[in-house]
Amino acid sequence: MASKGVLCHRIQTTSRRRQCSRVSRPLNPPPPANPAAGLGKAPDLATAFISYTHRDEAFRQELETHLSPLRRQGLLSVWHDRRITPGDHLDDTISEHLEGADLILMLISADFVASEYCYAREMTRALERHQAKKARAVSIICRPCHFEGLPFSRFLLLPTDAKAVSLWPDRDAAWVDVVKGIRSALGTSVALETTQEPEPAPKEPPQIPTPRRSGIRLPRTFTDLDKHDFLETSFERIWAMFEVNAAELEAENSQITVRRVRIDAQSFAVRIFLNGSEVAGGSVYHGGGHFGRDQICFSTDTSAPRNSMNEWFGVEVTDEGLMLKSGGMLRMMDGSREEPVDADRAAEMLWEHLLDRIKARIR
Repeated sequence: MASKGVLCHRIQTTSRRRQCSRVSRPLNPPPPANPAAGLGKAPDLATAFISYTHRDEAFRQELETHLSPLRRQGLLSVWHDRRITPGDHLDDTISEHLEGADLILMLISADFVASEYCYAREMTRALERHQAKKARAVSIICRPCHFEGLPFSRFLLLPTDAKAVSLWPDRDAAWVDVVKGIRSALGTSVALETTQEPEPAPKEPPQIPTPRRSGIRLPRTFTDLDKHDFLETSFERIWAMFEVNAAELEAENSQITVRRVRIDAQSFAVRIFLNGSEVAGGSVYHGGGHFGRDQICFSTDTSAPRNSMNEWFGVEVTDEGLMLKSGGMLRMMDGSREEPVDADRAAEMLWEHLLDRIKARIR
């Protein structure tokens, strides 16, 4: 049995599971005129699977942003755990997407190496597919860690000279270096040129003065129905993210069992057991009752009582659209959480609270 210190460390390094998608192609595509190097296929749409720990979420977001040029050129489709939809079978979906990926991007850090799921399952399978020449595995060093002698160190390491992204004085420059390496791995580092003669540029029409901008920006408005639908969608997303987190917590800690119960269409409960003893739990609900009509509420009572809560998220109108804003216990505990968040971040905040309760019990 693992010691309390080891178990606490495992919980602290628990991360989300990742996914990617399979893109269908013709059964018998015609051979390209100029076969590309790298993956040995024409430079059409490839799929990328991002394997990373939850602690490196910010790096995953930055990478996806910098991969936008490849996406806009129709060269790459990126998938990760944020694309999981409610109702998907977690293990089957992860396995299918990992097996269907052309490119497997592993975001390396000490937490990645410590994660049983990322290292022992995703990385192991990624390297197997790489050696079988069925995919290309690329390791991206996000934060400094000791990886000498580890299996992934024998394959392509990015950025240049395996200098961790976090150590670059200019993070954007680091990601540009990474994307160039990924483009090269795809065999599309040289831009495709057309052999056709360029058409003559059309004559420019006479310049017509454009009206001066007023500088007035009217606030966006949302109906009660918009807010209602947003709340329901956010609730379902939190339910789905709890499924991901629960599966990963169990995978990395054999002494822990998580039970999720859907009480009704507007509420669910989660109970966490350590060696058979309940150590944390709560319920999430919305709609109806004294609380929850226009909020998503969390209570440490697993029966989802409509007259009790320890945290809530109200609907907030922002420049980006509708968001959730914490208004209870978590807001008092951490002032930085006063900013509006999306449903994924709200789920993280609630799950982190449950993990904190587990760690408090095993210290």
